[in-house]
Amino acid sequence: MQPSLDVRNPATNEVIGTIKNTTPDDVDMCVSAAQEILPVWEKTAASKRAVLFVNAASLIRSRVDGLAALLTTEQGKPLREARDEILGSAHVFEYYASVCGSIPGDARDLPGYGYLNVVRKPLGVCAAIIPWNMPVMIFAWKAGAALACGNAVLAKPSKTAPLTIIKIAEALHEGGFPKEALQIVTGSGEQTGSALITHPDVRHISFTGSIVSGKAVSVLAAPHLKKLTLELGGNDSFIVTRTADIEAAVKAAVRNRFYNCGQVCTSAKRILVDEHIAEDFVHKAEVMLSGYVVGNGLEKVNMGPLNNANQLALIEAFVEGVLDRDEAQLVYGGKRLDMPGNFYAPTLLKNVSPLAVSEEIFGPVMSVIPFGSADEALDIANSTMYGLGSSVWTSEINTARRFAEGLRCGVVWVNKHLTLPPEMPFGGVGNSGFGRENGRDFVYEYTEPKSILFG
Repeated sequence: MQPSLDVRNPATNEVIGTIKNTTPDDVDMCVSAAQEILPVWEKTAASKRAVLFVNAASLIRSRVDGLAALLTTEQGKPLREARDEILGSAHVFEYYASVCGSIPGDARDLPGYGYLNVVRKPLGVCAAIIPWNMPVMIFAWKAGAALACGNAVLAKPSKTAPLTIIKIAEALHEGGFPKEALQIVTGSGEQTGSALITHPDVRHISFTGSIVSGKAVSVLAAPHLKKLTLELGGNDSFIVTRTADIEAAVKAAVRNRFYNCGQVCTSAKRILVDEHIAEDFVHKAEVMLSGYVVGNGLEKVNMGPLNNANQLALIEAFVEGVLDRDEAQLVYGGKRLDMPGNFYAPTLLKNVSPLAVSEEIFGPVMSVIPFGSADEALDIANSTMYGLGSSVWTSEINTARRFAEGLRCGVVWVNKHLTLPPEMPFGGVGNSGFGRENGRDFVYEYTEPKSILFG
């Protein structure tokens, strides 16, 4: 295995840094250091942990410009999106400051048995495996939750977007978090990730990534009976009914679909539009896209490059395939851009066959599917192995309730999409994984109950 790995700017393909390809022996030393700090860290007062989160958030906010530029350079997203992600991570840490002292328990009298006290104890050493698409935000979700509960965290960022996470971790350490309680281990999934997952003293794995990788994580973790939280992507439907505010729906669909070059798990990937307004919707979306500027995220652009060459090849193959099979009609884009880096034009397809998009399309392609009735829309929306998120756009409360109840997914938005405040539990059903991040439910992922019965 290579001792180090290059990190490249996806807008230029230039090397911008290198990271250590952490070995299994190195992982073992990191785990040992985390175990040594656990007795002290677990007993740290919740009020002190809260102060550390606030300190770190303040440092992150004060450094937002430099951190955002670094994130754009390694990940590709436009600078304003990178800035929003950095500030969003600070907000997440502030949220955990507000709740880390309210870990729930239970205490009650059981007549004839005694007095029951149920406390929730931290799991110990937890591993967080971070994807490249929203690296800083997802790091904050995972690390913040684990630390708030008194666990130690070993976080492995993606090998293509690790640099900003390293800087965020430095802010957490400067804010007062012990270095042993929060460690960043860089490297490949094959070497470093596998060593983390299979280490017998790592008690919890939180993983965000593809279904294929998630299943591999499950197989590696199973012999050790580890606790898992898996978020394995989505194929979100964005359902526009005839009573929707079409102007608002079009703007939201375009902005959400092409945010981060379409590389978001809960992006609006399948746009289901009532057949009576579908052509108008497509026309308005085309007009909006015609003004989009694509380029280096450090410049004034609407969309940056895909993060890596593999994603570019997958998107190019998908669009060529559906057009060759007459499973869609091209309205806008549909080509690789003739410029350095991993650039693909924002692409709009109409009259798309639902079967053609039953798999997740992780890139800048908007697929518009007309539907004739609410039942048909629900059938199409639910005709996928994923179940992460969906949205419905309507002015009728009964329609909103019908879709919210009928959609098989972990998150439903009404007249909005992609908004994920830290107070809101987030996770999927089906092949989108299991477990929840954010909200009060994080406690159940990162602690285990201990029942004490007094006679």
